[in-house]
Amino acid sequence: MPTLQVVSTQPNAGKSTILVALAQGFAREGRRVRIERTGSANAAIADAETFSEFLFASSTGRPVAQPPKPSGHEVVLVEMDAGATPATGMPALIAVHGSPAEADKALAAALGDRLAGTIAVAVDPEAIEDVARVLTNGGMRPLALLPENVTLSAPSVAEIGEALGAIVLHTADNENEIVEDVLIAPVFADPARPMFRRFAHKAVLAPFNKADLHLAAIETEAACLVITGGKDPSPYIIDRAHHGNTTLLLSPKDTPGTVASLGSVWYRNRFRGESKAAAAFAALQSRLDFAGLLKKLDS
Repeated sequence: MPTLQVVSTQPNAGKSTILVALAQGFAREGRRVRIERTGSANAAIADAETFSEFLFASSTGRPVAQPPKPSGHEVVLVEMDAGATPATGMPALIAVHGSPAEADKALAAALGDRLAGTIAVAVDPEAIEDVARVLTNGGMRPLALLPENVTLSAPSVAEIGEALGAIVLHTADNENEIVEDVLIAPVFADPARPMFRRFAHKAVLAPFNKADLHLAAIETEAACLVITGGKDPSPYIIDRAHHGNTTLLLSPKDTPGTVASLGSVWYRNRFRGESKAAAAFAALQSRLDFAGLLKKLDS
């Protein structure tokens, strides 16, 4: 069984999503799976640490210099740095975000017989057939196309804070919890509570002087409450947060500015956590024949 490397020409192409989904599918086929990450930058370190947290595969928990060889009946999956030259002598699977670029087609051509196939993630549901046609005509051997997915594209509480340059007023130790929805608090608290309860994985934005809205966000267990305007809220709010599960973030900008600062975080967040692992496998399991791919790699 050769090592399978997952490669891309651009960052944030979905390599981790694909690798983790494949690992779960291969494990369910009864194979022992190992997942690793090459590279030395912060992104590689973060990915390697994430991989070590999953129970369906083994991992060193730190980046490796070169893709390792499998031991016995083991399946080794390796995520390569974006734009890195694929390792020689082993098959490669290309990750594409949305639709392929000319660089992706060139990479597929350069791989030749070593190309195991291509998986596209975050594909516009209305463009599935068009993207499949482009992949096929480009010689990229499409294996699966995964439509846009709210959970897979969701940033974490920590990434929300980083994007805003926010001060952490209180941490609920949920920095890796995903945020699927960002809610701008209404003017009054009474309509806020029913609205907040409709969303499970949420961030709530409210001005610093709206204590009633802050309480509503905490009571409805928002993953994080983003207090806008750059001024501290009432000390009572911080005290109340210590008894809940909501992280408090202080944004230096007003509410419109805070919303604008979040614009790109959905496109550059990292893959981490059990919820994303489950969503990745759920998205791929009905679209890929894991046993067939294993047979192809074994041969």
